[in-house]
Amino acid sequence: MAETARPWAAYCRISDADLAELRYLVNAGALTPEEAKERERKGVLKQREDLSGLAANLGVSVVWYEDNNLSAFKRRVKRKDFERMLVDLATPGLRGGILAVDIDRLTRQNRDLERVIDIYETTKQKLGFVTLSGQNFDLSTPDGRFSARIMVSVANKASEDMSRRLKREMLRKAREGELTGGHRPFGWEDDRKTARPAEAEMVAKQTAAGIQGDSVATVTRRFKEAGFVGRTGKSYDRTAVRRILLNPRNAGIRVYQGEPLKDDEAEYVMGDWDALVSVQSWEALKEKWSTNQGAGQAREYRTSTLLSGILRCGACGTRMIAANSKSKYPKYRCAEGAGGCGNVSIIRNKTDEIFRQLVSEYLEKAAANLSLAKEPEETQWEKEPELVEAETELANIKAMYNAGKIKPTTYAVLLDDLDGKIEKLRGERALHQATRPTLAPSLDALKNGWDQLSMEKQREVVRSVLRSILVAPTTKRGAGVDLNRLTPIFREE
Repeated sequence: MAETARPWAAYCRISDADLAELRYLVNAGALTPEEAKERERKGVLKQREDLSGLAANLGVSVVWYEDNNLSAFKRRVKRKDFERMLVDLATPGLRGGILAVDIDRLTRQNRDLERVIDIYETTKQKLGFVTLSGQNFDLSTPDGRFSARIMVSVANKASEDMSRRLKREMLRKAREGELTGGHRPFGWEDDRKTARPAEAEMVAKQTAAGIQGDSVATVTRRFKEAGFVGRTGKSYDRTAVRRILLNPRNAGIRVYQGEPLKDDEAEYVMGDWDALVSVQSWEALKEKWSTNQGAGQAREYRTSTLLSGILRCGACGTRMIAANSKSKYPKYRCAEGAGGCGNVSIIRNKTDEIFRQLVSEYLEKAAANLSLAKEPEETQWEKEPELVEAETELANIKAMYNAGKIKPTTYAVLLDDLDGKIEKLRGERALHQATRPTLAPSLDALKNGWDQLSMEKQREVVRSVLRSILVAPTTKRGAGVDLNRLTPIFREE
């Protein structure tokens, strides 16, 4: 056959059913995204192996086209290699036809099939279409096109049915607390119910540390120092540690489609495994890190020094930042790039020593006064009325909907808005309750000395005592620090 001299297009794509299952397992926390990608990669490699055998039997060479992690059923999904393959098929003399596991791996949408058919009808060279399933279609003939259209329509209907069934089944499993397959999550034994002591303790301790101000980077270093590694044997990176600690499963909460599952009363649906932290702690960490991590690398830079952002320029009031880290005498500086005057700076290390000593002495005096050292009575969170109002409004809206007084579309919009608002407020409340202003935690933190604290925690201790520190312009040169330039502003003032 003359056309066998042209290489054929071998198209690979994981099935929609397998793809849906992998996404479900990721959303349920049973697989990490990396593990799902590895499973998908192995599935595609198996297709390559099978199609290579088919090509050998036909006596043709192939050019590979792969669309990983992409559905052939969803209309809005753009498949790059599918598009590239169509261009190559339409180019005279470039390709001899298509090889695929089955026609539904090529497409489950009739509109994409029609694009393929158009190429087969208009090309002057005969193109083949061969599948591993044995369903081969001559798209240049009416009968071949009819058969292909029927098969794609059937595949499309099957995808719709499968999607519906899968969603119902996922929701049922989530609501009933039924465990999904996959590897064990960090913190639990292989039964995925019983807490694994060392990992569970790590989750609990680092959740508390994160709530108190430790960054993802600091917590990640602790995971590495403790020797925890992933299933590949590599240390966890920041993304993995963040995902581990913000997993709703840690608080015993069921997950559906990647989100915490709630019942009709907007309360979390709980699973039947050992919880590693309280719901309040999980909510507090989620709020803390969602608030602080937006600054990305900039925040990591600020928290790498003790007094960045706490010192203020006495000339213009701008927050001072660390600069000249490689200098013999690193400084805090009022930077013009940060909107400051650029005229005020102070030696960093000696300033840090001064205020570590000042804060320590202040806390020692506070310890002598039991009224300062003991935990104060809990004060009401200022947004509590707003949360109560939102929860009451949600209950009223549900009652009106159940009584048929609100249209389903209106109800869905109102429910979505209120549910998001309530979740946000509950997170803020949990963070407020977990980090109430008090000197007692700072006193406890310093029992073993400053060196035992992360930089984030050291800053939390300083901020528990000081609102800010004014730095006046210098009147003399040298590597020393003139105490007269420094004016601490205490929180009690």
